[in-house]
Amino acid sequence: MTLEGIFLGLLALVVGAAFCFMGFRFFLILLPIWAFFMGFVFAVNGMHYIFGDGFLSTAIGLFIGLFVGVFFAIISYLYYWVAVVLLGASVGYSLGLGFMAFLGNGGGLFAWMVAIVFAAVAAGIVVILRVPRYLVIILTAFGGAFAVTTGVALILGRVPKEALDSGTVGAYVTDNLSVLYIIVAIILGFIGTSYQGRETQRMESIAMESYRNPGMA
Repeated sequence: MTLEGIFLGLLALVVGAAFCFMGFRFFLILLPIWAFFMGFVFAVNGMHYIFGDGFLSTAIGLFIGLFVGVFFAIISYLYYWVAVVLLGASVGYSLGLGFMAFLGNGGGLFAWMVAIVFAAVAAGIVVILRVPRYLVIILTAFGGAFAVTTGVALILGRVPKEALDSGTVGAYVTDNLSVLYIIVAIILGFIGTSYQGRETQRMESIAMESYRNPGMA
Protein backbone atom coordinates (compact mmCIF):
# COMPACT_ATOMS: atom_id res chain seq x y z
CA MET A 1 0.00 0.00 0.00
CA THR A 2 1.46 3.35 -1.08
CA LEU A 3 0.32 6.95 -0.74
CA GLU A 4 0.08 7.25 -4.51
CA GLY A 5 -1.97 4.07 -4.68
CA ILE A 6 -4.33 5.36 -1.99
CA PHE A 7 -4.73 8.68 -3.85
CA LEU A 8 -5.46 6.94 -7.17
CA GLY A 9 -7.82 4.57 -5.37
CA LEU A 10 -9.76 7.41 -3.79
CA LEU A 11 -9.96 9.19 -7.15
CA ALA A 12 -11.25 6.05 -8.85
CA LEU A 13 -13.70 5.49 -6.01
CA VAL A 14 -15.14 9.02 -6.11
CA VAL A 15 -15.31 9.33 -9.90
CA GLY A 16 -16.63 5.78 -10.25
CA ALA A 17 -19.38 6.37 -7.69
CA ALA A 18 -20.37 9.61 -9.46
CA PHE A 19 -20.65 7.76 -12.76
CA CYS A 20 -22.44 4.78 -11.25
CA PHE A 21 -25.23 6.75 -9.57
CA MET A 22 -25.30 10.12 -11.37
CA GLY A 23 -23.89 9.30 -14.79
CA PHE A 24 -26.94 10.24 -16.84
CA ARG A 25 -27.98 13.26 -14.80
CA PHE A 26 -24.54 14.88 -15.01
CA PHE A 27 -23.49 13.23 -18.25
CA LEU A 28 -22.46 16.40 -20.09
CA ILE A 29 -20.28 17.43 -17.13
CA LEU A 30 -18.75 14.08 -16.25
CA LEU A 31 -18.20 12.69 -19.74
CA PRO A 32 -15.61 15.26 -20.92
CA ILE A 33 -13.59 14.53 -17.77
CA TRP A 34 -13.88 10.79 -18.37
CA ALA A 35 -13.04 11.27 -22.08
CA PHE A 36 -9.93 13.29 -21.27
CA PHE A 37 -8.50 10.69 -18.92
CA MET A 38 -9.42 7.75 -21.17
CA GLY A 39 -7.89 9.49 -24.20
CA PHE A 40 -4.78 10.40 -22.24
CA VAL A 41 -4.27 6.88 -20.86
CA PHE A 42 -5.00 5.29 -24.25
CA ALA A 43 -2.43 7.45 -26.06
CA VAL A 44 0.28 7.22 -23.37
CA ASN A 45 -0.11 3.44 -23.14
CA GLY A 46 0.08 3.16 -26.91
CA MET A 47 3.33 5.14 -27.10
CA HIS A 48 4.77 3.10 -24.23
CA TYR A 49 3.88 -0.26 -25.79
CA ILE A 50 5.12 0.72 -29.26
CA PHE A 51 8.29 2.71 -28.48
CA GLY A 52 9.25 1.59 -24.97
CA ASP A 53 10.34 3.63 -21.93
CA GLY A 54 12.88 5.98 -23.50
CA PHE A 55 12.86 9.64 -22.46
CA LEU A 56 11.91 10.86 -25.94
CA SER A 57 9.09 8.35 -26.35
CA THR A 58 7.83 9.20 -22.85
CA ALA A 59 7.87 12.94 -23.53
CA ILE A 60 6.17 12.53 -26.91
CA GLY A 61 3.71 10.11 -25.34
CA LEU A 62 2.75 12.65 -22.69
CA PHE A 63 2.27 15.35 -25.34
CA ILE A 64 0.18 13.08 -27.57
CA GLY A 65 -1.75 11.88 -24.52
CA LEU A 66 -2.63 15.44 -23.55
CA PHE A 67 -3.61 16.27 -27.12
CA VAL A 68 -5.81 13.18 -27.53
CA GLY A 69 -7.34 13.67 -24.09
CA VAL A 70 -8.24 17.31 -24.76
CA PHE A 71 -9.55 16.42 -28.24
CA PHE A 72 -11.78 13.66 -26.84
CA ALA A 73 -13.03 15.97 -24.09
CA ILE A 74 -13.92 18.75 -26.53
CA ILE A 75 -15.79 16.62 -29.06
CA SER A 76 -17.60 14.73 -26.30
CA TYR A 77 -18.80 18.08 -24.93
CA LEU A 78 -19.84 19.48 -28.30
CA TYR A 79 -21.52 16.41 -29.79
CA TYR A 80 -23.85 14.34 -27.62
CA TRP A 81 -23.86 11.23 -29.82
CA VAL A 82 -20.06 11.30 -30.09
CA ALA A 83 -19.95 11.41 -26.30
CA VAL A 84 -22.17 8.33 -26.08
CA VAL A 85 -20.05 6.45 -28.63
CA LEU A 86 -16.84 7.41 -26.81
CA LEU A 87 -18.36 6.20 -23.56
CA GLY A 88 -19.15 2.85 -25.13
CA ALA A 89 -15.67 2.64 -26.64
CA SER A 90 -14.04 3.39 -23.28
CA VAL A 91 -16.01 0.61 -21.60
CA GLY A 92 -15.09 -1.77 -24.42
CA TYR A 93 -11.44 -0.75 -24.10
CA SER A 94 -11.45 -1.51 -20.38
CA LEU A 95 -13.16 -4.85 -20.97
CA GLY A 96 -10.57 -5.74 -23.61
CA LEU A 97 -7.67 -4.96 -21.27
CA GLY A 98 -9.40 -6.90 -18.51
CA PHE A 99 -9.95 -9.89 -20.78
CA MET A 100 -6.28 -9.98 -21.78
CA ALA A 101 -5.19 -9.58 -18.17
CA PHE A 102 -7.42 -12.53 -17.27
CA LEU A 103 -5.63 -14.59 -19.92
CA GLY A 104 -2.31 -13.55 -18.40
CA ASN A 105 -1.29 -11.28 -21.26
CA GLY A 106 -2.10 -7.83 -19.86
CA GLY A 107 -0.09 -4.65 -20.13
CA GLY A 108 1.54 -5.25 -23.53
CA LEU A 109 1.23 -4.13 -27.15
CA PHE A 110 -0.90 -7.12 -28.13
CA ALA A 111 -3.27 -6.52 -25.20
CA TRP A 112 -3.52 -2.85 -26.20
CA MET A 113 -4.42 -3.81 -29.78
CA VAL A 114 -7.02 -6.31 -28.58
CA ALA A 115 -8.49 -3.61 -26.33
CA ILE A 116 -8.80 -1.34 -29.38
CA VAL A 117 -10.79 -4.07 -31.15
CA PHE A 118 -13.07 -4.38 -28.11
CA ALA A 119 -13.49 -0.59 -28.10
CA ALA A 120 -14.41 -0.56 -31.80
CA VAL A 121 -16.95 -3.35 -31.32
CA ALA A 122 -18.52 -1.60 -28.33
CA ALA A 123 -18.69 1.69 -30.25
CA GLY A 124 -20.33 -0.13 -33.18
CA ILE A 125 -22.94 -1.66 -30.87
CA VAL A 126 -23.74 1.79 -29.48
CA VAL A 127 -24.23 3.17 -33.00
CA ILE A 128 -26.42 0.24 -34.07
CA LEU A 129 -28.68 0.26 -31.00
CA ARG A 130 -29.30 4.03 -31.10
CA VAL A 131 -30.91 4.28 -27.68
CA PRO A 132 -28.63 6.91 -26.10
CA ARG A 133 -30.51 7.38 -22.82
CA TYR A 134 -30.49 3.74 -21.81
CA LEU A 135 -26.96 3.22 -23.09
CA VAL A 136 -25.67 6.14 -21.05
CA ILE A 137 -27.39 4.81 -17.93
CA ILE A 138 -26.09 1.26 -18.37
CA LEU A 139 -22.58 2.18 -19.47
CA THR A 140 -22.03 4.80 -16.77
CA ALA A 141 -23.50 2.54 -14.07
CA PHE A 142 -21.33 -0.48 -14.88
CA GLY A 143 -18.25 1.52 -15.91
CA GLY A 144 -18.47 3.43 -12.65
CA ALA A 145 -19.05 0.25 -10.67
CA PHE A 146 -15.86 -1.38 -11.93
CA ALA A 147 -13.96 1.85 -11.24
CA VAL A 148 -15.25 1.74 -7.65
CA THR A 149 -14.04 -1.83 -7.08
CA THR A 150 -10.68 -0.96 -8.61
CA GLY A 151 -10.44 2.01 -6.26
CA VAL A 152 -11.18 -0.20 -3.28
CA ALA A 153 -8.50 -2.70 -4.37
CA LEU A 154 -5.94 0.12 -4.67
CA ILE A 155 -6.84 1.66 -1.32
CA LEU A 156 -6.56 -1.69 0.43
CA GLY A 157 -3.21 -2.32 -1.24
CA ARG A 158 -4.48 -5.49 -2.88
CA VAL A 159 -3.03 -4.40 -6.23
CA PRO A 160 -0.20 -1.96 -7.14
CA LYS A 161 -0.88 1.21 -9.10
CA GLU A 162 0.95 -0.33 -12.08
CA ALA A 163 -1.96 -2.75 -12.41
CA LEU A 164 -3.98 0.13 -13.90
CA ASP A 165 -2.20 -0.64 -17.18
CA SER A 166 -4.76 -3.44 -17.44
CA GLY A 167 -7.70 -1.04 -17.07
CA THR A 168 -10.34 -0.77 -14.38
CA VAL A 169 -11.58 -4.29 -15.10
CA GLY A 170 -8.24 -6.06 -15.38
CA ALA A 171 -6.45 -4.22 -12.59
CA TYR A 172 -7.32 -6.82 -9.97
CA VAL A 173 -7.59 -10.07 -11.93
CA THR A 174 -4.34 -11.31 -10.38
CA ASP A 175 -5.73 -10.84 -6.87
CA ASN A 176 -7.23 -13.93 -5.27
CA LEU A 177 -10.28 -11.82 -4.45
CA SER A 178 -10.85 -10.94 -8.12
CA VAL A 179 -14.05 -12.98 -8.36
CA LEU A 180 -15.45 -11.14 -5.35
CA TYR A 181 -14.58 -7.76 -6.90
CA ILE A 182 -16.30 -8.72 -10.14
CA ILE A 183 -19.44 -9.92 -8.35
CA VAL A 184 -19.59 -6.73 -6.28
CA ALA A 185 -19.06 -4.60 -9.40
CA ILE A 186 -21.86 -6.36 -11.28
CA ILE A 187 -24.26 -6.01 -8.35
CA LEU A 188 -23.29 -2.36 -7.93
CA GLY A 189 -23.78 -1.84 -11.67
CA PHE A 190 -27.34 -3.17 -11.49
CA ILE A 191 -28.06 -1.00 -8.45
CA GLY A 192 -26.67 2.06 -10.23
CA THR A 193 -28.70 1.30 -13.36
CA SER A 194 -31.90 0.94 -11.32
CA TYR A 195 -31.22 4.11 -9.34
CA GLN A 196 -30.42 6.18 -12.40
CA GLY A 197 -33.52 4.85 -14.16
CA ARG A 198 -35.79 5.84 -11.26
CA GLU A 199 -34.14 9.26 -10.90
CA THR A 200 -34.51 9.92 -14.62
CA GLN A 201 -38.21 9.08 -14.51
CA ARG A 202 -38.68 11.23 -11.42
CA MET A 203 -36.95 14.23 -13.01
CA GLU A 204 -39.04 13.81 -16.16
CA SER A 205 -42.22 13.68 -14.09
CA ILE A 206 -41.24 16.88 -12.27
CA ALA A 207 -40.41 18.59 -15.56
CA MET A 208 -43.70 17.49 -17.13
CA GLU A 209 -45.68 18.64 -14.11
CA SER A 210 -43.94 22.03 -14.20
CA TYR A 211 -44.77 22.32 -17.90
CA ARG A 212 -48.43 21.53 -17.31
CA ASN A 213 -48.67 23.77 -14.23
CA PRO A 214 -46.14 26.59 -14.72
CA GLY A 215 -47.53 28.55 -11.80
CA MET A 216 -46.47 25.78 -9.37
CA ALA A 217 -42.83 25.71 -10.57
